[in-house]
Amino acid sequence: GATDMRLPMPDLLATKDGRLAAFFLLYVAEGIPLGFTATAVATQMRRQDLGPEAIGAFVGSLYLPWAFKWLAGPFVDVFSSDRFGRRRLWILLTQVGMVATLIAAIPVDFVSQLGLFTAIILIHNVFSATQDVAIDALAVSVLPRHERGVANGFMFAGASVGQAIGGSGVLFLAAVVPFGATYWFVVAAILLVTVFVVLPLKEAPGPARPADGRGPLAAIGSDLARFVRDAWRAFTGSRAAMVGVVVSLLPIGAYALSL
Repeated sequence: GATDMRLPMPDLLATKDGRLAAFFLLYVAEGIPLGFTATAVATQMRRQDLGPEAIGAFVGSLYLPWAFKWLAGPFVDVFSSDRFGRRRLWILLTQVGMVATLIAAIPVDFVSQLGLFTAIILIHNVFSATQDVAIDALAVSVLPRHERGVANGFMFAGASVGQAIGGSGVLFLAAVVPFGATYWFVVAAILLVTVFVVLPLKEAPGPARPADGRGPLAAIGSDLARFVRDAWRAFTGSRAAMVGVVVSLLPIGAYALSL
C-alpha cells in the first residue's frame, strides 16, 4: 500500500527475466549521470575554453567517491529497514540525492564557479557510488547463484549503455536544445528508473542481525577495520600478491585491470 511507497506495478524481482531487466536498468540509471558529467559536461567545459588542467581536476574528482565506495558498505548494511527493503531504501534515497544534486548544479556556471560546481558534482557521485554498493548488495541477496554471471553481464552492459546515453546522447541533444536543458533529461532518466523499477520492488526481509550488544557505529567501525585488515593481508600475504600490487600501480597494469 501507500505506507510502504510501493506502486501497483509488477515486482521485477519475482522472475528471472524481471531480475535481469531490473539490474540492467538500475545500472543504466547509474551510468547516465557518470557519462553526462565525465563526457558531456567535460566536453562543454572545453568548448567554453576551460583549460585542460581544470577539466582534468574536475573529471578526476568525479571518480574519487568510487575509489572509496567500500566505506559505504557497512553503512548500507547496518542502517537499513526491512519494512522498506534493506537495499531498496538505500537505492531510492541515493537516487533522490542524485536528482537533487543535479538540479542544484543547473544554475551554477562551471566556468566562473568551477569550485562550487565540482563540489556539487562530487556530492552527486557520493550518492551514485553508494547506490552502486546498494545495488550490488541487492543483487547478491536476491539472485540465485546460477543467475549471477549473466546478471553481472547485463549490469555492465547497462552501465555502458547509460554512459553512452549520458555522454554522446546528451551531446547530440545539446545540438538541438540549450545545454542547461540536458540536465533535466538526465534527471528524468533517473526518475523513470526510480518510479518504474525501484518503487515497485518487493525485497524480502534480510537475515536477522546478530544481537551482539554493539551499537551501530561500533559495528561499522569493526566491519571497516576487518575489511582493511583482510585487504592488507591479501595484498602482502605472498610474493606474487605484492608483485601484483606493484604491476597494478603501473599504467599497463591499471589498463589491464580496467579491461
